[in-house]
Amino acid sequence: MYATLAESLDVLLPNLVPTLVRPEVIPGLKALAGRLVPIVRGGFECRLSAHHPQVDLQQCIVADDRELGLLQSSMAVAASGVEGAECQHWLSLQHFIAAWSEPFSLLHDSIPEIWLEFDNDRTSQGLPLPAVFFALPQDISPAMDTYKIAAQSLNLLLGLSGWREWQTPLSRCFAACPDGGFVSHIGVMLSRRAPALRVNVKRLQPDTLHPYLQHIGWPYETHGVQTLMQQLSTRADRITVCLDVGQTIYPRLGFECIFLHQPPQDAGWTKLLDDLVHQGLCTSEKRDALLSWPGQTTPVNSLVSWPEHLIVASLLQPSSSFTAFDRRLSHLKVSWQPPHVLEAKAYLWFQHQWISREGAR
Repeated sequence: MYATLAESLDVLLPNLVPTLVRPEVIPGLKALAGRLVPIVRGGFECRLSAHHPQVDLQQCIVADDRELGLLQSSMAVAASGVEGAECQHWLSLQHFIAAWSEPFSLLHDSIPEIWLEFDNDRTSQGLPLPAVFFALPQDISPAMDTYKIAAQSLNLLLGLSGWREWQTPLSRCFAACPDGGFVSHIGVMLSRRAPALRVNVKRLQPDTLHPYLQHIGWPYETHGVQTLMQQLSTRADRITVCLDVGQTIYPRLGFECIFLHQPPQDAGWTKLLDDLVHQGLCTSEKRDALLSWPGQTTPVNSLVSWPEHLIVASLLQPSSSFTAFDRRLSHLKVSWQPPHVLEAKAYLWFQHQWISREGAR
């Protein structure tokens, strides 16, 4: 039997159920994880309001020969089971992965990681199409210099005709970045047939948000979003601004709130979550469950059997190493849509690691 991500999901679920992951959501997550290769690095996207139980699964891939080989095999199987437009999307994703895998290529040298985000859809008979987020280099100035990497990636994922009408708005998002600002990720929503890209911009400040939005042509009043960003910046260490970019810059904005340390060491998490509870954007139960997520799961404290493929892999490790799942909070996201509709989500991160006994002391 081939290894999948399902066994690892079983290890992580006890720290999520029943508050963040309701029992009725589990079958869909397990079915999805059972179709994913065992690259044990990723996250969960959780809605924080009381009436939105949906939880989506994310998988992070780095430019590693083993991971790329596993991913290419998985894409080939997924493409073979569908027809029409869905098959074409899988083939385009395969072409992108192949180009990223090519040593010394522009994409291989420039894209440190990609994230595959899968909607939890129990009706899917096979592996559903993901949204694909590719990371861009962060140490290049001016920010416009990374646009060619984005353009080549989008040509592979969508074809030139698939995003031709988005080129001008997208290029403005790069060109308008102030000193120190940059586009960090671009998301291609293959799974949602959305006529737009998700564009994440880092290092904007509340006082640079207004001129940035004006320069890219966001045709809405900025006072409300600037005030929101200012309020969030009193809690978070950094804020990433998320844009929906297609033929125009769409009204919805997201603010990803990033903290340099985990709770309880960083009290900012608790303060921001308390704010969200007070505003009715998060339940107190979900707040408490989020704050208890960070930690480590090991074979000693796991409530279920350890994944067999990790047991086998541990036999090849030095005797001083042991297997563990690291659990962290990635970020909180507050989305704004006019006239003043707010939504909050949390992103929970996990990764399997080999930890030395000396380092754990």
